[in-house]
Amino acid sequence: MSFDATLSHDRDWDGGQFAGAPHRELAQKMLPSFLTFGVELASVGRMQSSVSAEQQHTLGAGESPSRGWRVSLNRLVWRAHLFIAGSLVVWAERLRPDHGYGHRIFSASARLMNRIVGIRVEVTGMEKLDPKQAYVFTPNHRSHADISALMAALPTSRYAAKRELFDEPVLGTAMRAVGMIPIDRENPQVAKRTLEEACAKLGKTISLVIFPEGTRAPEGQMLPFKGGAFVLAIEHQVPVVPVAIHNTAYVMPAHGYLTILGGRVVVEILDPIPTTGLTLEARHELKAHVLKALAQSLRPEDGGVADRRDLGSFAGHAFGVHATSQPTQR
Repeated sequence: MSFDATLSHDRDWDGGQFAGAPHRELAQKMLPSFLTFGVELASVGRMQSSVSAEQQHTLGAGESPSRGWRVSLNRLVWRAHLFIAGSLVVWAERLRPDHGYGHRIFSASARLMNRIVGIRVEVTGMEKLDPKQAYVFTPNHRSHADISALMAALPTSRYAAKRELFDEPVLGTAMRAVGMIPIDRENPQVAKRTLEEACAKLGKTISLVIFPEGTRAPEGQMLPFKGGAFVLAIEHQVPVVPVAIHNTAYVMPAHGYLTILGGRVVVEILDPIPTTGLTLEARHELKAHVLKALAQSLRPEDGGVADRRDLGSFAGHAFGVHATSQPTQR
């Protein structure tokens, strides 16, 4: 990318709001998360009972189609991970800014959390990447588990995330501290300007992860792609890399209130698509190229059209979870 050599200052990612904030202000921001975490501890045993497959379409966000001690434990572990890792990241970046400690903590804690909750992440295709080259990664998006899987696969990348996540007292502060990029999905012009300002602080070997669908897709579908990732890649003449994430929709279903069944996830790095010499007029063609690559790599249940028996079986879930349905053997 035609960026500066390094992140100029991870602490100043939010335009200076984080840099120099007094410890007392930070503690005040964290207090709501202490209270939320306490509520989780008190209520973790009160899980919803399992329902039949015919009833699952009536479930709302906060209800779960699975139950068991592992679901309860996984929910607690996920919340604890966000709180503990977020707090450690904030203090690491305050005490030793610009050393990368915060980002390493985030990535290492994501890998540890995956193991604890029973998510087995496998990564393929890393040999296609040049460690000295910056990329724009464009993964499909079906589940919150996509984030933790990608952090295990691409530990040095920065992420563009919806602005609402940055309102969380601890998580939002931690995300800003390590250079994550808040995207206002309601205002495309503001979102584009935010990305441009962020890219000005990134180095020539720092890559970006942008979900082109913008939000999690429904089961078996892929949402229309937004253009921001492709415009950015063309403007800075860096390759676009489609990333096919397999099985996260089963491992951590959407709208299940942090229901984590566990299981096998494959993060597949597809062939980089060069943008050298492309102009903005080619952005729609580039978008179509990425969409086709993902569709031809993903199974139907992940939003694609491919028969991926070469990946092996995705059957099974974390021990102790009682699920109403099992994934198809493929």
